[in-house]
Amino acid sequence: MNYGEIISEAFRLTWRNRFLWFFGFFVAGAGSFNFPSGSGGVPGGNTAGDRNRFASRISEMGSAFSEHAAAILVGLLVTAIVIFLVFLVLSLISRGALVDGVTALHRGERRGFFTAWRAGAASFWRVLGQGLIFLLLTLAILVVLAVPSVAGVVATLALTQSVGPRVLFIALIVLLFIALLIALLVPLSIVGQFALRELVVGRRPVISSIGGGFSLFRRNLGRSFLVWLIALGLSFGIGAGALVVFLLLGLALIGPAIALVAAGYDVAAIVIGVAGGLIFLALVFVISGAIGTFRHAYWTLAYLRLATPPAEGVA
Repeated sequence: MNYGEIISEAFRLTWRNRFLWFFGFFVAGAGSFNFPSGSGGVPGGNTAGDRNRFASRISEMGSAFSEHAAAILVGLLVTAIVIFLVFLVLSLISRGALVDGVTALHRGERRGFFTAWRAGAASFWRVLGQGLIFLLLTLAILVVLAVPSVAGVVATLALTQSVGPRVLFIALIVLLFIALLIALLVPLSIVGQFALRELVVGRRPVISSIGGGFSLFRRNLGRSFLVWLIALGLSFGIGAGALVVFLLLGLALIGPAIALVAAGYDVAAIVIGVAGGLIFLALVFVISGAIGTFRHAYWTLAYLRLATPPAEGVA
């Protein structure tokens, strides 16, 4: 396998087919980074009067919140649940849409937004079922590892009162727990990537797709782990770069509004803040969508290379 060729093709498909960025945002982009909150010192407002006015406005806002705290919290909770459900549905549709779209484009077929959407919607329930199974497997692994680990900690505390041995044995138990967790969850995540593509590309049933993903992983152990390691390195590099970009965008677009609030220009601050916030969110959507699309395309192309028999001429 030529891993550099896979990366370059993933980048090329991502750049040339920007309609996929919509799906890429809901697959991975939205939850990949911690967006800047704009926290920090109060810009501007160098005089004592400016600082007092700023503190007074903050106090007034706090009082208003405390008076209607229950209603505000209920509203926020309902809104959060609705947003979560919408994002969950769009995420499940986007997984199938991206796999189908990247596969078709790789094979030279034409794809558009609505074609990809229909493919993602058609696989929605199977993707959901597969995701639930992998969630249950992950929880089972956590329980299987956590029970003996907790028992070991309790036994250590019961058998010795010495601080040194307690710290040593508990540290060993924690390290062993982490090592076993990584050793089990990494292969499970790789199988999950392959199983999703078995489900969408191969149009296999849920259980059969998981079996196919495991079989492909077992036949290509070394290459599968190398694909995962490269994906991990790409995620760290791209994630760090995107975080810096988001921080700079946040400071450039939202910072002026904070400065205007501190200076007492409330109306101007609202206008600038709303405009800057909308531009910031739009740029976050675009960048995150591109990143999510690239990551998904990378795994899809790697899967296609591994799953295609050598007789078909794919290295």
